Amino acid sequence: MLLRMIRQWIAAGMMACFPFFLPAQNSGHPIQEKAAMHQVSGSFDVKIEPQKADNPPARESELGRMSIDKQFHGDLEAVSKGEMLSFMNREVGSGGYVALEKVTGTLSGHTGSFVLQHNATMNHGAPELNIIVVPGSGTGELTGLTGTMKIRIESGKHFYDFDYTLPDAAASQ
Repeated sequence: MLLRMIRQWIAAGMMACFPFFLPAQNSGHPIQEKAAMHQVSGSFDVKIEPQKADNPPARESELGRMSIDKQFHGDLEAVSKGEMLSFMNREVGSGGYVALEKVTGTLSGHTGSFVLQHNATMNHGAPELNIIVVPGSGTGELTGLTGTMKIRIESGKHFYDFDYTLPDAAASQ
């Protein structure tokens, strides 16, 4: 009994100290029912342009800031605009980047926009890339969109594989 009370006290103390552990309050948005997963693929064109850093690093080659402009083709007919921050140590083939891009267009017949968040590393030449839809970023018929995207480069051309879900109301429109 005493052990259970101590655990409850610790849990309550943790919750009070770290409010992100608390259950989310209902913000008036309906709870999303489990929706069917959809998978689409296509190609995209990308233009990346170096930008002036707000806080330039000591060595110019270390940190970079770039703009991203994309045109998606296929089941995702859209354009995107974004920004990327990167670091690269070319001597060892390691580095990383983070990016946000706002995608605006049509996804499998549903019109709206959403934001993709990139997190990537290269460890001595071995890449790892995670791209997710930022929760709550969907607008229009893409409200409630969740998903992950993978990028492939084949013979110099860029391709995407996008796994996503939409709430049933949006998916049935």
